[in-house]
Amino acid sequence: MASARHWALLALVVALAIACQRTPEQTQKKPPVTQWQAPWGSGALPTRAEVVAEADRLAVAAQALQGADALRLIAIAADLRERVWRRDGRQPDLLEAIELQHQAQRIEGPEQCHHALQEAALRSESTADLSQLYEQVYLIRGRFRDDAKCVEQVDQTLTTVAAYKPPADRLAALDDEARKLRGDNESSSGAAAASASVTSRVVTPGGAPGSRAPEMTGPSKITHIERYPGKDAARVVVFLTTPASFTVGQVAPNAAGKDGRLFVDIRQSKYTGPKEFNLGGIVERVRIGQQQDAMRVVLDLSDSVLDQVFYLPEPFRLVIDVSRKGTQASKPEPNNEGPGKPEEGKPGRKDREIQRVVLDPGHGGHDPGATGPSGLREKDVVLDIAHRAAPLIARELGISTLLTRDVDAYVPLDERVARANAFAADLFISIHCNASETHGGRGVMTFVLDAAADANASAVAARENAASLAASTEFATTMSRFLDAHVSAASVHFAGLVQKASLAALLPKYSDVRDEGVHRAGFYVLAGARMPAVLVETSFISNPNDEQRLNMPDYRQKLADGLVNAVRAYREGL
Repeated sequence: MASARHWALLALVVALAIACQRTPEQTQKKPPVTQWQAPWGSGALPTRAEVVAEADRLAVAAQALQGADALRLIAIAADLRERVWRRDGRQPDLLEAIELQHQAQRIEGPEQCHHALQEAALRSESTADLSQLYEQVYLIRGRFRDDAKCVEQVDQTLTTVAAYKPPADRLAALDDEARKLRGDNESSSGAAAASASVTSRVVTPGGAPGSRAPEMTGPSKITHIERYPGKDAARVVVFLTTPASFTVGQVAPNAAGKDGRLFVDIRQSKYTGPKEFNLGGIVERVRIGQQQDAMRVVLDLSDSVLDQVFYLPEPFRLVIDVSRKGTQASKPEPNNEGPGKPEEGKPGRKDREIQRVVLDPGHGGHDPGATGPSGLREKDVVLDIAHRAAPLIARELGISTLLTRDVDAYVPLDERVARANAFAADLFISIHCNASETHGGRGVMTFVLDAAADANASAVAARENAASLAASTEFATTMSRFLDAHVSAASVHFAGLVQKASLAALLPKYSDVRDEGVHRAGFYVLAGARMPAVLVETSFISNPNDEQRLNMPDYRQKLADGLVNAVRAYREGL
């Protein structure tokens, strides 16, 4: 069986590699920035350090550009990372290549399908999950159905993996999701907006909008509703006993900008608690009432808002985020000089306006987090690191800093980003200590919110979420499809700075610290962040050597210095 699976995967990778080749027509349509050619051409690559440095330089330069110009640099960087991975076999290079292809396929243009397929091909080599691959490629087909060349390439791949085709109801769900990605309003069930002033969408837990999950067989009880108000941003969390389908709708405000409402109809649910909560700010009040076969949660709004509604699987709850239009996080502005080095004496980057930073020490109170072999507790270590970093950010950088917890107290995961959004933070850093079942894990790693590209990242997220691996993976896959492209790209860039700055602070004295790289995974604590948000695993508290270091004031101070330097570098446009 192992041999058969190996050859099936090998055949799949070959088919995807053929399908993902650029056609002659695509080759002729080069982006206008032709002076930025791929370094080293198709010849032999130099050392890995040189390749990685060049790929990072191009990726950073791309963030200052748009359209075909940005795409050109990202594509070159992705190709470099993939080539050096195939030569040296270093996992971080594969993950970075996937990440860059993920960015490239979000840029509108004739090569979107190509980069989406390239990402799917690389993910297949990383995870060997052919069922998930079929769904990814099928979704690409629906997303680019009007591109005949793309459909032809996708169909070749789907034929190769036909044995992994999911059931018809799952395909129908993917068709609905593809319609949403294309911007179509009508779902396969024929549901449409009730009127021009009311928009709505249906979400069913199970991995994608419109999917029909068999586990939802009876009514769910709404146990309680948490509210986190704010002037320009607010969060409402609805806790339920079992998963439930829900419809999200928004009633546009009148000409005076008043009387706008956001509603969530939770199907086959019951509720017996208070029917109204006054909040103040962007959400004036929350009301709950019966609506045919559903309980309706209504947010009365004081202004036009952007909304994001999603669910967390374990325990099951609906998270309703709203923010005043015009107050969302600004687009990243890393470097305005193109990929070349700036002339001497000439500024080579553009400073970002960073006024507020939120540090989030993980766990707390009754939740100790991971515990080391000698009893050191994660909650104590990360709070101390935050206490060391916060005054430095405030004093040295002049940036207002908020801690989600300042003492040994428990703060729910849902509330942490809610506090950052209400604070109008420009950056969010969640601080943790890693752990593994064995004592062998070591090193520093940083995460952003997205679908995980490797099993280890998924396992870390599941532990921090206090949820099962399946639930964390489902959440990550669902959220990855609705992330804001600009905030996501900025998060990835900031995560790279946190990783590099942490190592730069530690390595001069602790030369054996491992660089475990930047990863994507489904962390509940990062969900709904309106600003670049990262989670840093400072070291493995489960490792006796790392635990000993984490118990040293000097080591903690260097970790805090790394966070401060990362914020400084991000603000300075690096």
